[in-house]
Amino acid sequence: MTVQALAKKMTRRSTSSESVQAPRPAAERGAAAGVELAVGRFLRSFQVLLRSGRLYQKNHPRVLESLEAVERNLRAALEFVPSVAVGVERGHLVVPALGSEASGHPLYDRRGELNALAEELSKCGVTSLVFLPQTNLGELDTLAESLNSALQRPGAEVARLGHHLSTGRTGDAITLEELTAALRLLLKMIPPLEQAHQSSAEDTAGAFHAALAEADPRAVGRLVKAIVSQAPHEGDAPEPYVARLVDTLVIEFATAEFCAGRLAPAGLRELFDRLSGELAAAGGPLSEVRRAGVGAVRPFARAEPMSLFARWADETYAASLSERFWSELPAREMCRVLRSRDAWCVPVAALRRYLEQLADADPRATGGASPREARLVLLNYARCVESEEGKTRRAVATGLVELHPLFERIWPHQLPEELSRVVVRALELEASPGIAGLLSAVTENLARLATQKGDYAEFERILTGLERAPRDADHAHLTALAEQLVSDERWLLLVDAALGNRPLDPVLPRLLRRDPERLLDRLGLLLTAARGLDALPAMARLLRAVGEPALGALEMRLFEPRRQRATAAIKLLAATEPGRLLQALPRALPSWDWNLQDLAVTELARTDLPGVAWAFLETVTEAHPLVVPVMLDQIGLAGEAAAVPLLLSIAAGERERLRDVFIRIKAVEALGRMRATEAANLLRALLRQRNGLTHAEPAGLRAAAEEALALIENRPSSARVRAAQEALERASVTFTRPRRYLRIPLSSPFAAQIEGPHAGPATVRTISLGGAYLESNRRLAVGDSIRVEIRTGLRRIQSTAVVRNVTPQGGGVEFVHMKQEDREKLRKLVRRLLRN
Repeated sequence: MTVQALAKKMTRRSTSSESVQAPRPAAERGAAAGVELAVGRFLRSFQVLLRSGRLYQKNHPRVLESLEAVERNLRAALEFVPSVAVGVERGHLVVPALGSEASGHPLYDRRGELNALAEELSKCGVTSLVFLPQTNLGELDTLAESLNSALQRPGAEVARLGHHLSTGRTGDAITLEELTAALRLLLKMIPPLEQAHQSSAEDTAGAFHAALAEADPRAVGRLVKAIVSQAPHEGDAPEPYVARLVDTLVIEFATAEFCAGRLAPAGLRELFDRLSGELAAAGGPLSEVRRAGVGAVRPFARAEPMSLFARWADETYAASLSERFWSELPAREMCRVLRSRDAWCVPVAALRRYLEQLADADPRATGGASPREARLVLLNYARCVESEEGKTRRAVATGLVELHPLFERIWPHQLPEELSRVVVRALELEASPGIAGLLSAVTENLARLATQKGDYAEFERILTGLERAPRDADHAHLTALAEQLVSDERWLLLVDAALGNRPLDPVLPRLLRRDPERLLDRLGLLLTAARGLDALPAMARLLRAVGEPALGALEMRLFEPRRQRATAAIKLLAATEPGRLLQALPRALPSWDWNLQDLAVTELARTDLPGVAWAFLETVTEAHPLVVPVMLDQIGLAGEAAAVPLLLSIAAGERERLRDVFIRIKAVEALGRMRATEAANLLRALLRQRNGLTHAEPAGLRAAAEEALALIENRPSSARVRAAQEALERASVTFTRPRRYLRIPLSSPFAAQIEGPHAGPATVRTISLGGAYLESNRRLAVGDSIRVEIRTGLRRIQSTAVVRNVTPQGGGVEFVHMKQEDREKLRKLVRRLLRN
């Protein structure tokens, strides 16, 4: 008996008042009270479900909880009666009485909830409902949605609700053979429909009657029901209308079978393929269309003969049916499948829409349930890639590639570790080249997304998983993929992230350690930029974290013939581990030009390493003459006693390569700073030695010897020299590196001229015996070698200088060489400035 027949029977029983029944015994009255209580609880929960469906989205947790409560209460009511029958009479809900009583009575409703439900059912045109034991969650959900939809469209047809209320092989449910018969019957109607405008009404009706007379009554009933629920639209042509009816019949059958548990998710596509084949075969000769390779489905508007059969023969038809089925499936059933091992059966388009709905839901309205549900669903879908079936793995891999744009929305912060682990593991085990290619694309997408989010731990896990694969021909594609993941563009992103103005992520050094040569190339290139030295502290931090692979490669670059590499190695080692630079200095210095020597010596002179003076002592005789003055200054400041014999020989002019007067002056100054008593006799000789009436040594050397001797002997007449030295020592207290000469700020700056690549005028703001600060609109760079001419009145002091530091207004330079005449002019100028 159908649901409608049961409803009519229940209505007749509820309205009959002719027979009079005897009073029921107490046991029967107790059973009736239990039925009323259970049915009332069920109907109240159904009222809550209707209200939740209007307030929240389909997949909202509140809707799902209400749906589960309805099913639970329905099962409880069905323990008392074989079916739950409810009628609507005069604004009240009534149930049939138990026993032999003919009529029912309104349910007890203290709060008016059931009266509200009765009113809503009346608005929808529903006068009775019967719920059978086969009624499932999906049908309850569909009924609630249909009622809510009808409430929004007054006058909705009750027939639209009828087919959702029965399940099982009883009532409305049909078998696949019966569905096929109904479809064939429908196809027989096409010729009369197409020829209706050419034939008389009697002929058309006769053709319909002939077809119906030969058909199974159940097929006729099913077809009539479909026509009632899918009435033709105004202006519909036969073919589009028949196509819509066919799709409706197939989808409704598949939904009923699926919700009843008789059709597994994996069997849906097989069912649609079978039905599309049946439909195509019904076209007779046109069934060959499938084998001919039909392209895109032709539009129905052209109404060409047999175009419907071409549509059904097209391979995309079954796919479109599958996509529509999943899109129209109740949310509860969809959620159940997506959380199971059959999640791979859901077409990507339907899954994308489902995930987009969850991702777009307001977290505040759902309590964060929708985003969590989206993450669980997508993660479970990805797990299906571990299946033993190739068809399953291919479907999931393809889906993950197409769903990649949703990953960032579903996981806005970090990707789950399990996702990458599952994909990489599946890629390692995959034997099919096609599926492996899809999984490689998924892996690359995950790696790209991890780096964009700054989730370097996840990127490392992906890379490590690929590198752990066996190193053989079968896994060569994994090695190639691992290399591709750290390609030039992504490598630059990793280096830039490690040099950012933020705490160093411990994962980044581990990633960059994989290719120290490429890391050093990048750092060297950055150092050549306009403000590259500003990043030197961050580079040093990174290299210390990377450790030995990079530091060892950096030390080897000191001996590179390419000057840029050696320059970067000196700067990076001096900032990171100057001890390594110091150890390599004796071996590397002879092979460097004077610029590299000057850079290394200057960088080491800025450190407080204990062995710097000793290393300079070992290499000073092999150093370039322009570098020797800096080394001698450092030896003197360090007070290295072992250097006294060498300094004495240099001051006496006994070293042929070091006989330049400027170098000898530096050696004499170093002896004075060290208070080397052994040098007293030599210094006196330099002062007294004559060639006839003239002094044998230049005036600049004699002046330096006189000041050094005054410091060594500590005579009363040397008070001026000692006072200047004490002032220099006091000025050096605030500096980590002692100053060699006292600096004098100039209230009236001197004019200067820079010669060389940066030629132009300059202004001297500060001056000393060792260097000056120049203001200039020329852009100077640290390490540049320039020629400077300082003009003090009529005097001109010329020198070779090296830029040691720069500011927006100019830069500080150190005099590395000047003629003895210029040195003497500078000494006298400084003495006069100090006296004033």
